Amino acid sequence: MFDLNMELMQKGGVLMYPIFLLSVLALAIFLERLVTLRSSVYVPTDFLNRLLETLQKKDTESAKTMCRENKSAVAAVAADILDNLDVPLARLMETAEESGRFQAKRLERFLPSLQAIASISPLLGLLGTVFGMIKTFVAISDQGIGNAQPLAGGISEALLTTAAGLSVAIPTIIFYYVVRFRSEKITIELERAASKIINTIFKDKEA
Repeated sequence: MFDLNMELMQKGGVLMYPIFLLSVLALAIFLERLVTLRSSVYVPTDFLNRLLETLQKKDTESAKTMCRENKSAVAAVAADILDNLDVPLARLMETAEESGRFQAKRLERFLPSLQAIASISPLLGLLGTVFGMIKTFVAISDQGIGNAQPLAGGISEALLTTAAGLSVAIPTIIFYYVVRFRSEKITIELERAASKIINTIFKDKEA
């Protein structure tokens, strides 16, 4: 199987190698995002529940300490909220939104890379197709159409690079939407958590 793949790589020409590298890169990004983009990493339930319980007891200082000791996104947003309790409510809401947007950017990490791979790989395949057809026409001009072997080589190179480029682009597009769906889901959870934190703080203040 490996020998067959290497043979196809060689028949497809030099552009098969960057296409192959893009496929490896896309898969590596997808697997890294699958491991990283989990609610337990960005919005850990246990931490959020303990934080809300602490805020219900009006123990703001302990809550700040908890946020500093936790590395999750929700802890960072909560810390920004707790550090700005002396500002008007409208400004506090803006601070929470700004902090949430900053953390959401972390969720979108590598999405542009997947988009770029999905766009570049079929273009490389198309370029390989052009090279293959050029080789075919050069062979025709040099040897005529009587010798089928040079013609077959150029045509196979054209078809293989096109197929390879599409074979990378299509899964990469799927990877992109899976990662994007996960990031949007966690962003929504982060927004809900921020709302719970603010509501808990101001309920306590009214009490």
